[in-house]
Amino acid sequence: MEQPLANIAASESTVPGFFSHDPRFDAELLRRFDFDAALCLDQMRAIRENRTDEMAAQIDDDFEVAERVTTVSYDGSSDEQLAHAAGVQALTRGEVAVLVLNGGLATRFGGVVKGTVPVFDDLSFLGAKITDLIRAKSSFGKSIPLLIMNSFATRDETAIHLESNDYFGIERENIRFFDQSISVRLTEDGQPFIGSDGRARYYAPGHGEFFQRLHVSGLFGDLARQGIRYLTFSNIDNLGATLDPLLLGMHIASNCDMTVEVIRKTRNASGAWDVGGAPINVGGRLQIVEGFRFPASAPHEKLLDFQTNNMYFSLAALGDPPVLPRYLVRKQVEGRGSIGFEAITCEASGVLRNNGEAWLSLNLLRVPRDGQRGRFYPIKSREDLELMRPQIKERLYSGWEIREREAGR
Repeated sequence: MEQPLANIAASESTVPGFFSHDPRFDAELLRRFDFDAALCLDQMRAIRENRTDEMAAQIDDDFEVAERVTTVSYDGSSDEQLAHAAGVQALTRGEVAVLVLNGGLATRFGGVVKGTVPVFDDLSFLGAKITDLIRAKSSFGKSIPLLIMNSFATRDETAIHLESNDYFGIERENIRFFDQSISVRLTEDGQPFIGSDGRARYYAPGHGEFFQRLHVSGLFGDLARQGIRYLTFSNIDNLGATLDPLLLGMHIASNCDMTVEVIRKTRNASGAWDVGGAPINVGGRLQIVEGFRFPASAPHEKLLDFQTNNMYFSLAALGDPPVLPRYLVRKQVEGRGSIGFEAITCEASGVLRNNGEAWLSLNLLRVPRDGQRGRFYPIKSREDLELMRPQIKERLYSGWEIREREAGR
C-alpha cells in the first residue's frame, strides 16, 4: 500500500530526508541525477489540491497561424548560396557543436536505450549520428563536438555501447555527456507511483531543461572557451537531422537566437493528421506551441506546419538560460495512470522576460520531409525501423555525398 505524503512538511530540510530514508526510493540514484525533492512535493500537493489546470496550460488567447516561415528550396538562389557559405565558414572555423537528445527509453522497442539499437551496416542510432560528424570533418577540416544529453535511464548503457564500439571512430574527447535531472513519477491522487516490486518509478522531466543542464554540467563554459558559437539540436531517433551547412547558415543569417525546422503535416492511412507542435502568433508574438496545448476547437486543418524538434541555437543567447514551464503529462505505467511534469524545448520560443520581450528570438525554416534532403525520419517502434530502414540508409548515404560535393562550391 502506498504511504501518503500529505503529512510531510514542505521545508527543504524535511523533504530530502524523507526521500533519502524511505526504502521505496533509490536515494543514491536521486542524488546522482539532481532530484529536486522540494519541487516534487509541490507538484504532489498541486495534484491533491486540484491545482493542475495551470500546468496543463491550454492556450486561451486568440492566435493566428504563423506566416513568417522561410521555405528552404535548395534551388541555388543567391540567398541560399550566401547562407551555405556562412554555414561552411562556421564549420571550417570549428564554431559548431551537435547536441543529441538521448534521454528516453524506447518503450516500443521493449524498454531498451534507443541510441544503442542497430539500424544498418553495424551502425546504431548513435553510430549513425557519429558517422555523420566524421564525414562532415572530412569536408570541413574540423572535428565537431558531439554533446549527448542522457538521463538516469540511458547514461550508463550509452557509455558501455560507445566504448564497446570504439566510439564508432570518433575521437573520444569529442564526445561530451551531460545529464537530465530525475523526478519521481506520481499517481493520479498525488502520491509517489510505486511499482509492483514495491519501488518508486522515475522519469526525466523533459528535454526542455537542457538550457539549465548545460550550465549545471559546466558544459556551457567549456563550449564558450572552445570557441563554439552555434549548437544544432535533434532527437536520437531522427536520422534525417544530419549536419547541413545551408540550414546552419540560414540560422546564422537570421540573427535569431533559435531556429526551428518545420515540415508540412500529412495524414496517415486512417486520415489523422500528424500530432505535434505548430508555429503560431499569439498577441503578435511568433512562437511554437506543443500540440497538447491547443484546444479542441483549434483550426487544425490550417495549422499545417509541424515542428520536427530539429533546432539551432546561438550559444551566446543561452548564457542567460530561459526557465521553461513544466507541463503535466499523463502516461500509462504498468497498466495504471501516472503523472509527470515535463519541459519541452520548442516552448522556449514563448518564454518572455519581465519586460514582455521574447527570451529567445525565433526563426522558422520549412524543410523537406523526405527524399535526399529529407529532414524527418522519426523511428518510434521496431515496425517503423523495419519499414523505413531502406529509406534511411538511402537518405544518409545520398545526403552525405551531396554535402561532400557541395562543401567545395
